[in-house]
Amino acid sequence: MTSVEDRIVHSINWIVDQEIQQEDLKETLKKYVAAQSAKGFPFAELTILHYQMLNGSELGEVIPVAAAIELLVLSFDILDDVEDGDDDLKLWMQEPSVALNASTAMIFLCVHVIRKSKLQNKEKAVSILLDYALLAINGQHMDLLGHCRTEQDYLEMTLKKSGALVSLACLSGAVLVRDDYPQEIRQYPKFIGLIGQLNNDLSDLKTWEGKNDLLNRKMSLPIIYLLHLDGNDADIIRAYYQGTVEKEELLGKREQISKLIIESGALHYTEIMKKVYQQQAKSLLDKLDVERKYIHQLSDYII
Repeated sequence: MTSVEDRIVHSINWIVDQEIQQEDLKETLKKYVAAQSAKGFPFAELTILHYQMLNGSELGEVIPVAAAIELLVLSFDILDDVEDGDDDLKLWMQEPSVALNASTAMIFLCVHVIRKSKLQNKEKAVSILLDYALLAINGQHMDLLGHCRTEQDYLEMTLKKSGALVSLACLSGAVLVRDDYPQEIRQYPKFIGLIGQLNNDLSDLKTWEGKNDLLNRKMSLPIIYLLHLDGNDADIIRAYYQGTVEKEELLGKREQISKLIIESGALHYTEIMKKVYQQQAKSLLDKLDVERKYIHQLSDYII
């Protein structure tokens, strides 16, 4: 764990100790953060990166804000998992009622911590947080309805859902330094979020163990491609999504379906779409008038 990650964890635990009175809730929040730490803290890091990129100098003040934003995103992850019900291995899925209360606490902790900070423009940061959090909630509802059956609908939903959360982190870090931040920061974060989701889409179709979008009848870009394949090869997938084929029958044809996923071009198509948005993000990053080291750091988020 890097020193920045250490400081983020320490700051989250300090926030919880200071602001939460109920002991079991304190421990619940801390264990959820510990479980999430395996993935790192990219949203907190992006908040800090954008703050430093625009020459923000009060790092000791911005780290608690970044930690609070990571709590907000964790709350969204928990709500997403509980609403989808497609990943029983997650710690919070063993106690959904407790998890829902903990996620509620995280949302209000985030706003509370930003409002208590001494940073300039903190109220503007709160406004950004609320605007983009609501946009992400709209995107999540689109996902829950399962109505995204076309490429355009799916990309729109993902830009709102995943893109809004990345935008929230980047824009909060920027506005805490100054009002006139580069306008590119309103654009490339949503592509970072979309690229991250496309990576998840690809990963979920490469294994039949654990979380699998196909088995859970979830929509993803490669699955939408499969559902629109010409011919009869994907009939079993279409029937499964229509509810006329059961999971056991689908699993019985696992090898056939795995071969179809590869040979149909679904993964290749998704990789191409990812490259399109990687290029759009890169073009926007190249326009930023900041030190090149920050461009290199941001480029790591569009791989």
